[in-house]
Amino acid sequence: MADKSKAALTWTELRVGVVAIVSLSVLAFAILYIGGGGGSPFASKYQVRALMTDVNGLKPGAPVRLGGVEVGTVTRVDFAAEGAVGMVEVVMRIDRRVKPRITTESRASLGSLGLLGEKAVDVTSASHGASIEDGGYLSAATEDPFRGLLTDASTSTTHLRKILSRMDAGEGLIGKALRDEELYDRMLDVTIRLQKFMNRVESQRTPFGRLTSDEEMSQRLSDSVKGIESIVSRVDRGEGPLGAFVSDEKASRELRSLVTNLEDVSARLRKGDGTAGRLLQDDALFKRLDSVTARLDALLARVERGEGAAGRLFQDPELYENLNATLKELRGLVTDVRRDPAKYLRVKLSLF
Repeated sequence: MADKSKAALTWTELRVGVVAIVSLSVLAFAILYIGGGGGSPFASKYQVRALMTDVNGLKPGAPVRLGGVEVGTVTRVDFAAEGAVGMVEVVMRIDRRVKPRITTESRASLGSLGLLGEKAVDVTSASHGASIEDGGYLSAATEDPFRGLLTDASTSTTHLRKILSRMDAGEGLIGKALRDEELYDRMLDVTIRLQKFMNRVESQRTPFGRLTSDEEMSQRLSDSVKGIESIVSRVDRGEGPLGAFVSDEKASRELRSLVTNLEDVSARLRKGDGTAGRLLQDDALFKRLDSVTARLDALLARVERGEGAAGRLFQDPELYENLNATLKELRGLVTDVRRDPAKYLRVKLSLF
């Protein structure tokens, strides 16, 4: 019995030992896998360097991505040697399988793993250029693009705070709308009136409302448009008087000649040629004409007031009647003379 218990215990211990060894192997493989940058822990690696002015918190162990695929890790981040003062040297260990894709045309830049802001190195793939040798330097962006983005966002936030402060203080149109009750009432009144106007537009009792909702009126408008298009087509074809005028070269030449003559006359008027031109340009002639007009107005005013012979003739009924009676008598005398001239014309000859 003792031998059997000892044998069972030994087998149990053996199984525990096997499980422990397997677990340690898996853990070691995982560590190597993570340390290998996501690739095979037994894959061949080579080293690439890059110089940056600001790594913005990049740490060793950060992943290196090529076209979004993790191909290596950052092994060291430190200040560069004396030959590159002010620069930070980033040393990366990369899977040798992607060496043909990383050339002198490639470029390294800082990237982010997510919202937490953990840094990574992104390398662009390039089909042209020579491959980067082991320990060689890769072109890199000197600054973190996210820093500029955060700076711009901070500046925009500052401006937004200023705008909100001004609005809260009642400055500007929106601030006044928030603070000024009178302006708010005006805006409300405008909104109500606009709503009434839209109701009238949509109502079928108004012409515009009928135009938008009445199919009969819309059809009439469409027919009118078609009629206009038909008229324009006839004019284009040269039909009718207007079409003949548009297509007739002679009429067109005569119209151009008329326009030219009008331009000539206008130019002569601007120069002061002729009576009309002198009237427009000569101040002395205009003043004389104005003086004559003023005197004529004064004369007409005197006639209307009954001053002078002409005024009395227009204003005195008795003088008008006497003059009318005299004209009647003179007309009768002329008629009588024509009827019997011998009665009034007697010629007597005396001989001495």
